[in-house]
Amino acid sequence: MSWEYDNYIRLHKNAVGEAYQWLCEIIPELKTMDSLFLLQHDASKTSKEEYDAYDAYFYGNASYAVKEEFNKAWLHHIHNNPHHWQHWILFEDDPSSGEPYICLEMPYKFVIEMICDWWSFSLREDNPDEIFKWYDNHKETMKLHPKTRKTVERILGKIKEHLNETDTGAAAT
Repeated sequence: MSWEYDNYIRLHKNAVGEAYQWLCEIIPELKTMDSLFLLQHDASKTSKEEYDAYDAYFYGNASYAVKEEFNKAWLHHIHNNPHHWQHWILFEDDPSSGEPYICLEMPYKFVIEMICDWWSFSLREDNPDEIFKWYDNHKETMKLHPKTRKTVERILGKIKEHLNETDTGAAAT
C-alpha cells in the first residue's frame, strides 16, 4: 500500500463531490436527486482485485506484468462501477446479429457521476477547459447509446455555457 495512491483516491473522491456540487449550481434539478451514490464512487479501487495493480501501475514500475495486472483491475473496475461508459457495452456473441456490441442506455445518475468523474480532473488541475478537450479527444472511440451521448453533450454544453458566462462576467467587472 502506498501513501501516494491512498492520497490520490481521497483527493479524487473529494474532487468528484466538488464537481457534483458545482454541477448542482448549473443544473438545479440535480439538487433533488439522491446523491448518496457518490459516497460509493470508485469504492472498488480499494478492493484486492484493484488496489495493488493500480498502485503498481501508477506509482511503481510499469512493466509488462504490471500492465497486464492493471488491465485485469481496470476490467474489474468498469464492471463494478456503472458510472463508466464501458460498463454499458454488451458484447454480442451471436454472429448473426451483425453487430459486435450493443450500447445500452446509461441511467441519468450514472451519466452525472461519469461527468463529475471527468470534471473532477479539470477542477483539480484548475483547468476548466480540460473536460471539453478530453471529451473531444475521446468521443469518436467512446461507445455510447445515442440518448446517453445526447445527455452527455447537453450537460457538457451547460457546463461550457456557464463557464463562458462566468468568464464574461469576470471580464466585465
